Amino acid sequence: MKRHESKRRWMLGMLLLLWVVAFSITPLCADARTIKFGILGPMNFVQGDHAWKGAQIALDEIKAAGGIKVGGVKMPVEFVKVDTNEIMSLSNATSAVEKAITRDKVDFLVGGCSSGAILAMQDVACDHKKIFLIAGSGSHPEITNRVGKNYEKYKYFFRPSPINAINIVALIMESMPDIANKVRKDFGVEKVKCALLFEQAQWLDPQVPLFQKVLPQAGIEVAGVWRMSISALDVSAQLMSIKESGAHIILAMTSGPVAIPMYRQVGELEIPAFLTGVNVEAEGAKFFEATGGYCAYGGVSVQGSNVAMSWRTLPFYEKFEKKYKERPTLTASIYNSILIIKEGIERAGSLDTEKVIAALEKTDFAGTQGRVRFDKNHDAIYGPDGLTGCGVQWMPNGTMSTWWPNGWKGVKYAGVNELQFSPWMVKYWKENAGKK
Repeated sequence: MKRHESKRRWMLGMLLLLWVVAFSITPLCADARTIKFGILGPMNFVQGDHAWKGAQIALDEIKAAGGIKVGGVKMPVEFVKVDTNEIMSLSNATSAVEKAITRDKVDFLVGGCSSGAILAMQDVACDHKKIFLIAGSGSHPEITNRVGKNYEKYKYFFRPSPINAINIVALIMESMPDIANKVRKDFGVEKVKCALLFEQAQWLDPQVPLFQKVLPQAGIEVAGVWRMSISALDVSAQLMSIKESGAHIILAMTSGPVAIPMYRQVGELEIPAFLTGVNVEAEGAKFFEATGGYCAYGGVSVQGSNVAMSWRTLPFYEKFEKKYKERPTLTASIYNSILIIKEGIERAGSLDTEKVIAALEKTDFAGTQGRVRFDKNHDAIYGPDGLTGCGVQWMPNGTMSTWWPNGWKGVKYAGVNELQFSPWMVKYWKENAGKK
């Protein structure tokens, strides 16, 4: 009897021990089966706001699919909002990423909008061996050149969008002759002039000399170079100087809030030049209201527009506009980055970092801005069979009209319209065509 009693007690003790062990590790197992994405951006600005909103569209789709499939098991996904405040503070950006990794225990990082901050955040992410895909800005070539120079350190980093600064120059120059030809045709101008109006930002520094070189090669004279703060509230001095220069085109480049006063003052002051370039703020639906409608006729080169750049483009725009009642800006392309990671995980059949990197390097993804594939530097491949872009402009009724491409290298999207100049530009140059 004593032997049986001892055996029974031993078995009960073992069962109790197993129950305690199981109870203690269950929460860890549950947490490990939730894939956490850190959504990066300056959340008090449209860049961060639209990154978060674009991420929610991706989250809706992932949840509808039952999660991310990892080796035959569907795992749930959690998004952590990470306010980098990167437009205002580099140190805030790096500390936010550090906290997301060490405190919030995110598995993947997506987002970012400022090149200088992304370079710093990239170091933090790669030091922690965290896969990091940007979306929306950070086009300085060095960001991905680092991957080629030091693969073992920076292999965790990918740029699905935007195209890099060098390719942005190429994209703008593809459409610039169309603007210049319309100036010549409409106003009888022989010497078309373009003013460069750039924010003081690291991603733009390599573009200034490039545009100074390639614009004259396209038969367009550079009227001068003007710079402005990313957060300036008044650019009237620069704009009036540009008017005096006789420029027909203003090539404006900014990823920050200075776009609002710039576009507004072009309209208020009736600057007789067509405004184009890359301006993240100018892509969103609320921009028309923010400028009091003065952005009408102002143009911008975008890497996503509500024309069918792929089968994903129009459904994404429809979902975003239905959910948020506004047009998505460039940073909403974080949607693509998240789905690219999802597909990479599912192809790898694992959350192992090395395996996911190998899978991401083989990405061939139909994104909202076109086909996404990566080169050896983990940079998005540019061209008519890769990422390209569109030329769009604001119309007086508060809508945006796409006017380019319209046959460039065989690329033509349904819904492309003719470029229009503002009435004050038409009036000015018809009166002064031969005087500047």
